[in-house]
Amino acid sequence: MKNLASLLITICSLVLITSATVLYSEGWRIGSTSQNTNIIHKTGMIAVRSIPNGAKVYVNDVLTTATDDTVASLVPGDYKVKVEHEGFETWEKTLTVYPELVTDITAILVLQSPKLEPLTNADVKAFSLSSNQNNIAFLTKNHTEPGIWILPLTGSPLNLFRNSTKLLISDDTTFSPSSGENIWWSYDDKEVLVQMNTNGYLLYELSNLQSTTATPVSITDVNAVFKMWNDDWKSNFLTHKIEDIKNAKDQVIPDWIVSRLESEKSTWSPDDKKFYFTNKNTADKKASIVIYNSESPLPIGEKRLYDSIEIADITNTTVQWYSDSYHLILLEKAESADKSNIYTISLIRIDGTNKTPIYTGELASNQAYATPSGDKIIVLTSLKENSQTNLYAIAIR
Repeated sequence: MKNLASLLITICSLVLITSATVLYSEGWRIGSTSQNTNIIHKTGMIAVRSIPNGAKVYVNDVLTTATDDTVASLVPGDYKVKVEHEGFETWEKTLTVYPELVTDITAILVLQSPKLEPLTNADVKAFSLSSNQNNIAFLTKNHTEPGIWILPLTGSPLNLFRNSTKLLISDDTTFSPSSGENIWWSYDDKEVLVQMNTNGYLLYELSNLQSTTATPVSITDVNAVFKMWNDDWKSNFLTHKIEDIKNAKDQVIPDWIVSRLESEKSTWSPDDKKFYFTNKNTADKKASIVIYNSESPLPIGEKRLYDSIEIADITNTTVQWYSDSYHLILLEKAESADKSNIYTISLIRIDGTNKTPIYTGELASNQAYATPSGDKIIVLTSLKENSQTNLYAIAIR
């Protein structure tokens, strides 16, 4: 009987140990939650990445690991995650851990002292980012040849001494686009529109270029051009995107979102999966940015609809997408009359967290575009008072 009892005890112990090992490997733990104590429950994980990587990761103020890595065996619930990297602004966010799931987050870190790097030396008067976000077109009279020039944002390192600016359209005896006041690309990057003065515009069809010469169409009704571009964009892009969202099995887009998409201009992210509207308050200058995320499947911890970015003065604020499609660039103009050209450029996540100032200074335009890699923000400014304006890159890492 003693041998039988010992055998039964051994078998039961092996079963218990094996079961416990299996349960542990599947993420089961004994611990407490906000509702119960000393219970067996499933755990979750947080995967923390950072750009640049190699940053310290604190979970609930405890140094836990370094990016890029995962923090495993976490009881479901909310955790304060802090990412620190020497020389960069601290990143913080509250993340929710779910049973058997991995909450994935990427911290975009910004230098505490961003660097200002010159990109042109040509007295740039206006610039515009192409719709594919690979090129910047700029107007200049003071270059090897006056006209419309292109600054590629991809390829070789972006700086004054190694950039590959090239002439797109040169001035001729009849037309001088270099004297223009503003420039826009069409949605498909096949046309550029140059504003010469209040009522005069030149429309260039890029497919008709022969070398760097082209005969533009003189435009007086500029609204008709913008309407034509918008109609083409709706028929060739927006209609298909709405159908894709409606047909997605894991989401039901609200009717009011569809109605606004069809009736007004939406601004889409670089990955073409997110867009935002601006809700303006008619009583004052305040506004809120409403963001819809159509990703399928939706990443763990993300929402379909965000309405958490509040703008204090929308009349003096420009909102643009950052290259990772999870952040926005905010340009906020100083209210003081004696600082009319002073802007603060900030980076903010689509959920309204981690608003990080990047640069405060005088700008010649309320535009700021991220390079495709996201390491630089392109602006138009001058370093000295009454000197020529040029394109500069604000290096954030």
